[in-house]
Amino acid sequence: MQSQQNNWFQNLLDKINQLAEQFGLNDSQTNTFRDFVVTTARYQYKVGSKSGAGWAFKKAREEQMTSVAPQPVTT
Repeated sequence: MQSQQNNWFQNLLDKINQLAEQFGLNDSQTNTFRDFVVTTARYQYKVGSKSGAGWAFKKAREEQMTSVAPQPVTT
C-alpha cells in the first residue's frame, strides 16, 4: 500500500514539475504551485474518504436493518 501511495504522489509531483517547466515557472513559483496542488489534493482525498466511509456505514446499517427485520408469520 505504501508503494502505491508513493507512486501516486510521485506521479503527481512529476506532473506538477512538468507543468511548471512548461510554463517557465521559477523555483518560488513552482513551490507555491506544488503546495497549492498537493494541499488541494489532500483536502479532496479527506473529503472523499469521509463521504465514502459515511456512505458505507449507512449502507451497512440499512442492510443490517433489513436482515433483522421481522419476517411475516406463515401458518
